[in-house]
Amino acid sequence: MERVLYVVARENPLLVGYLMTRTAARSSGGPLVDIKLDERRGERRLASEARDPDRRSRDRRLRPSLDRDLRSRGYATVRQSGVSPPRPGEPEPAPAMAWQPRSTWERRAVRAGRRRYVLWGSIVMLLAAAGVSIVVARSVRWTPVAPPPDPQVAPQVAPQVEEALPPPPASKAETVVPAAPPLPPAKPAPIRIVSMRSAGVVLSVDSKAGTLVLEDWGAADATGRRRVEVAPDARVLLSERDEQAGDLKYPFKDTVISLSEIRRGDYVVVELQGPEGKELARSVVVTLRR
Repeated sequence: MERVLYVVARENPLLVGYLMTRTAARSSGGPLVDIKLDERRGERRLASEARDPDRRSRDRRLRPSLDRDLRSRGYATVRQSGVSPPRPGEPEPAPAMAWQPRSTWERRAVRAGRRRYVLWGSIVMLLAAAGVSIVVARSVRWTPVAPPPDPQVAPQVAPQVEEALPPPPASKAETVVPAAPPLPPAKPAPIRIVSMRSAGVVLSVDSKAGTLVLEDWGAADATGRRRVEVAPDARVLLSERDEQAGDLKYPFKDTVISLSEIRRGDYVVVELQGPEGKELARSVVVTLRR
């Protein structure tokens, strides 16, 4: 008995279903057909030289390689002729993949009829459920109709209710106009805080009034003079070079002095902060003294 083995490459597993469909369409009296995936991970014998002793059988060594067919078509075909049938009492070897032959048109027609009956039965059940729901909804909303009047019974007359007269209009003296609610107070405009720096030569000092007059060429005044008001808690420092400084990054030393110790002709740097137009000096540093 002839046997046909289809070896499918691992990269194309969908070819298994295609080959099963193609081989199932053939007659049942053909050769035995097996379909397997290529389970090889690599050539076991990597060395080209022969081994002694060689444990491979002769027919196995002469079998052609399947790599070319696997790369070109995705599968390879191996035909084995003269396969001995199983001995009596031994079970037949199970094929690698089994499939059922294609059903006949009578079976397909029977299955199609069953599906049609199931479909129509489902439609009828849905229509019946819809009809029952409509009937139940109408019975819930049904209102009884009043019976016709009996001519022998005198009709009852409903008592007449006198309409209430509208109240008399109010006089002008009694008319009171409600007072309008007071308007909410307007919110004050937000105050803008300004921070700025000014530097220049001191022209005059008034320690009692806490003011300085600087010769500042960047001031708005045409004469280049700027009047600075010093805050009571302002910091007044004298910055001098420290000849004995241990750290070269800080060669200056700062000494706290009073406003009255600032002399005319000193060069000062003033830090101003406060509302716009009313800035006060928060820091006064004498950087150069003549």
